Amino acid sequence: MERRDPKIKVEVESEDVDSLCSRLYTELQRYGALKQFIKYSIGFMDADSLKDIERTILRRREEFERWLRAWDKESVRKYLKNLSPDAKKVLNTIVERGRVTKTELIKVTGFQPMKVAGVIAGMNNMAKKMGYRPVILRESIRLESGRDIEYRVEESFLENMK
Repeated sequence: MERRDPKIKVEVESEDVDSLCSRLYTELQRYGALKQFIKYSIGFMDADSLKDIERTILRRREEFERWLRAWDKESVRKYLKNLSPDAKKVLNTIVERGRVTKTELIKVTGFQPMKVAGVIAGMNNMAKKMGYRPVILRESIRLESGRDIEYRVEESFLENMK
């Protein structure tokens, strides 16, 4: 197999690049190899190329999230009925506090860090399988003590919980 120099640039149409990035993103996500690909690729790219890729990935994520439906009362009721006790504990904690960091969530629930992440991932996967937006939104934040993750409940879900 011939190995090409990754620094050689090939000129392609803008639409072809978007389509290629979209397909590549989908396949790498499917096989769980996105992080490894990004780490490998960064060594071969300049800052402009990285910014182009970031814009394409963000655009793709926005397209996907627009496709997902907002929550309604009936869908929230069905979703809550199927939640595990651990997921209910996490959801109730976030709802009560509005926004909560991962560190606070670990303290309140008594769960290990991996369990908190797993429960939230499971909650969001269940929502996506139902065709709705993720229930728990996450944002990386910077604190004096370092970095943490802040969680909050998606607006349409929260409105229809009441």
